[in-house]
Amino acid sequence: MTRSPRLRTKVLLAAAVGLCAGSAAAAGALAGGASASTAPVSFTYWTSGWAPKEIATIDSTFDAANPGYKAEGQYISTSDEYLPKVISALKTGTQPTVLTDQNPSDLPLIAESGKLIPLNGKLGQLTNQLYPGIRASVFYRGKQLGMALADEGDIALFYNKSDFAQAGIASPPQTWTQVEADAAKLTDPASNRYGFYVPTGDAEWISYDWEALLWADGGSLLNPSQTKATFDSPAGVRALTTWVDMVRKEKVAPATSFASGGNFDGPTAFSSNAVAMIIDGPWLEGEVPSSLKYGIALFPAGTKGRATNIGIGVVALLKTTSAQDKAGLAFIKFLASPKEGAYLASTGGGLPSSPAQLGQSSLRQAAAKNPNYKVFAANEKYGQVRPITPAYTAISEDLWTEINAAISGSVSPSQALRTAANEADQALAKNG
Repeated sequence: MTRSPRLRTKVLLAAAVGLCAGSAAAAGALAGGASASTAPVSFTYWTSGWAPKEIATIDSTFDAANPGYKAEGQYISTSDEYLPKVISALKTGTQPTVLTDQNPSDLPLIAESGKLIPLNGKLGQLTNQLYPGIRASVFYRGKQLGMALADEGDIALFYNKSDFAQAGIASPPQTWTQVEADAAKLTDPASNRYGFYVPTGDAEWISYDWEALLWADGGSLLNPSQTKATFDSPAGVRALTTWVDMVRKEKVAPATSFASGGNFDGPTAFSSNAVAMIIDGPWLEGEVPSSLKYGIALFPAGTKGRATNIGIGVVALLKTTSAQDKAGLAFIKFLASPKEGAYLASTGGGLPSSPAQLGQSSLRQAAAKNPNYKVFAANEKYGQVRPITPAYTAISEDLWTEINAAISGSVSPSQALRTAANEADQALAKNG
């Protein structure tokens, strides 16, 4: 997997956990009344994230719990190549009954075909059980286009415990104001070492990372109807000024990028001890040398509270036959059930999509193997998800381009965000 904010990392939970007992029974209760006395209704689902072994386990467990249905999972391609293949299938009428997708922003484009079945009211309490930010993200202009899949990921604050002890800092910062103050104590210009890392360069990671700070300062990316950018606000200026000041005014963050080899979040900045703090995801744990003693804290609170950015995958229902549509809905309920969601999170190494999944024994046991898992899980209740508008890719690129311009000093934070917002509005208008 690439270092995408949609996480399927294997470092949060060190070992795969077998499918928990009782998951099949729970799925059967959700199946919706298919009869075992007739030949099972076969349906296909496509994925870009599950390996063949995982697909086989999911299929066999679902089939055993639902004698009237037979799931046939197919790995189609990597996530980058997935959408074109889905669109091609929609045009030729060869689409599967169910899609799992690592890019939620694909769903509005797929819905334009008229072959996506909205899930409003079809999943009972399963949608309501999702973490608030995740729940909001599966709706687009009033329609629930899909359901969130467990095995999520978010971002938090990594800090070097040895550096903190040497600087006389007893605990990790809880707010961005404290981050700045601690970064000043941790910065040693003579040794070319800094207190904090601000990501720069040419990557979606930059806007993804900054969006959580925007939300923590009370800002928003778009208006509720997703027709206009709203990040060029006082909250947005305040959030971007925080980063700009740390690099240019306070000089507690390096002015050069540590991105390399596709790792745009700059993992070597922290793992090489060039910086004492960095915002990153759980994949960083697999890259930190054992000699470096570190801790993980919640994403720092802004002026309006806590936030984080959550990367999610989704599952959606497409029109095939009425019998297959019914089977596909049962499959989506199965994947979203607390027990099966806990299984997906524990085997994938990611986070649950609802607190109900977090409480399952299989996930509790797996999470106990890594104490840092609790931090990332606790983060979720504060999290939001990038909007699923088809224009998001363009909006994000506008943002990271102008964030870089502000950090370089060529424009002010307010000018940068105004330019990015104007370009984002054009992208939104173009996408309908």
